[in-house]
Amino acid sequence: MVTADNRRENAKEANTWEECIRIGELLADEALRIVSPTEAQTNPTLFCTARNVTFPIESEVMKYIVKNSPLKYKVAAGDKVVTQVNLLNIGSAQILTIPGEALPNIGYYVKRHMHAKVPLLFGLTNDAFGYMLTKVDFTSFRRYDYVSRTSLGENTAEIYMDEALKLVADSPKADGYK
Repeated sequence: MVTADNRRENAKEANTWEECIRIGELLADEALRIVSPTEAQTNPTLFCTARNVTFPIESEVMKYIVKNSPLKYKVAAGDKVVTQVNLLNIGSAQILTIPGEALPNIGYYVKRHMHAKVPLLFGLTNDAFGYMLTKVDFTSFRRYDYVSRTSLGENTAEIYMDEALKLVADSPKADGYK
């Protein structure tokens, strides 16, 4: 969850198509720089699994959104929603999905505990149930008011981290991970 810095003088922002192209090309160049020293993996193993995870919907805003979404989400008794978290091993990489937009500290924590040389997180996958922030961050700063309001609730990230790490523990390690 990192927004590109497109600030200009006089507190203005560059909100042009050219700025989108500039940022996109910077992102592509950086991705190519990062992967350039890697060697192709020959005959990598493949493993794929998924697990359902249940989250309480504690936010009134998110209750309204989920219950009235044209996507027709099923809301379980007690205002709970069930989503899917996937784990995929491809060679030395391990990928976990996140059914929302997790703040960076959540991603760093989960990646530290993944069983792979190349841990990857794919956010806003399967479902996009708002922001995920830890209990200690939830409504802790005025800056977090919006992300707290548009989160399923204070326990969402804690539940996600617990369930994601159980999924990692129950799955094979990626190739080459000791």
